[in-house]
Amino acid sequence: MTALPTTAAHILPALPIVPEDRLEGRVLPPSGWWTLNCLRSGGRMTQDHHRLDQLAAILGARGRGTDVYMSQGIFHLPSRRAVHLAYVTHAYVDLDIYKTQLTSDGKGIDVVVRLVLWDCDEWDIPRPSCIVHSGRGLYLKWFWRQPVPRAEAGRAMAINRALVRFFRDFGADPAAVDLSRILRVVGSVNSRSGKKVEVVWSNDVDGDVVRYNFEDFADSVLPSSGDGPAPRSAEIVPLRRARGERTVASREAVEEHQRLGHKLFNREHWHWGVLEDLRCLAKLRHESGVVQVAGDGRLAGLDLFGHLGACQLARVIPAPQLAAEVEAWARHILPDWYVDGDFARHCSTLMDLAHRAAAGERVQHGGKTASPIWTYKKSRIIELLEITSEEMTHMKRLIDDGEKRRRDREEWRKAHTGQNRAAYLAANRISNDKPWEAEGVSRATWYRRQKQGTPSPGT
Repeated sequence: MTALPTTAAHILPALPIVPEDRLEGRVLPPSGWWTLNCLRSGGRMTQDHHRLDQLAAILGARGRGTDVYMSQGIFHLPSRRAVHLAYVTHAYVDLDIYKTQLTSDGKGIDVVVRLVLWDCDEWDIPRPSCIVHSGRGLYLKWFWRQPVPRAEAGRAMAINRALVRFFRDFGADPAAVDLSRILRVVGSVNSRSGKKVEVVWSNDVDGDVVRYNFEDFADSVLPSSGDGPAPRSAEIVPLRRARGERTVASREAVEEHQRLGHKLFNREHWHWGVLEDLRCLAKLRHESGVVQVAGDGRLAGLDLFGHLGACQLARVIPAPQLAAEVEAWARHILPDWYVDGDFARHCSTLMDLAHRAAAGERVQHGGKTASPIWTYKKSRIIELLEITSEEMTHMKRLIDDGEKRRRDREEWRKAHTGQNRAAYLAANRISNDKPWEAEGVSRATWYRRQKQGTPSPGT
């Protein structure tokens, strides 16, 4: 893996921010919503939504109670759903070390922390920004230099999942990867152990906590990342050590494909990107951003948007949270009467498939084993939704080869002229109206005159 810089020069964020989270050191966005959750007697969890500018005051007044939690993501609505996410501020892993041999062997928290750091160095994993003792286990957290927007939510979740695999020997909780996760507040008390939640190790450089560039971190820990299908030669190489097998990307394969300008594939990033494109398409076609019934009264448009969006979420969101996330997402782009009516029935089979996939079930498809969750090729989604070339110019995932070539030409033009197509045409007095026809000359003659600097007739 590529080593990441950890000097103080790489710490300052680029976005305007409110004061950082003083309890841990996160860089926070200018605005948003977060939740404070409290576990009451009888196992009942309460949840209060607060604006981000109230963070310090709320935690100061209520953060030192018993069994107090807070959301790890920042949301654009007072709703703790991944589809309402606004920003991600860090990656995290919840280590249930009390379920492992580590604590049964009598090792103290300080010893386990040293083992975690040793593991990071041994496996070339970036050290956490801080390690929090939750009262029984440990939270490992890696802070980003600046808040990461919702469009990158798929990759952010993939990072959490990759970190769980890295730290499985320490009892990493595979369920604690979702972006709507709540974790205990520093300064609160864990009722199960009676111990205080506290930061037990901080990765400080020159008096400030180390924060990482999101892109570099993703390239470092993910088996693969990018926007398109995985190249066949991008191999995932297993590295075997004395403490067990761990799978990481082949550094040589990644560097080779970066050199060639190829992009590697990351499942969560891809499906979340398709979901974002569906939101974009709904806004392009409907002023309100809510898909309407077709002119002939058919529900085909509603069905397609709802079904295809739910399928993307099923590949990203853990099965226990899927139904609630699908409903929350559907209310963004589908009419309430449809979501409250037939939508749940239309998604029932998908929910069943998601739970079967979570239980480890695989099916045979095209001679290979695959997840039972419905997966559509990009070309099929474009066909079903009848996405036009003009609409594709606003998309990131749902684009055809023609749009890809157009973007490649645009990138080449910018790299060689510093101008986009419109500016280039304007600067060179070129229009789409075939000026050689207006001047009554051939195309070749018109370009030869332009190249030689010969004035056109009448100029």
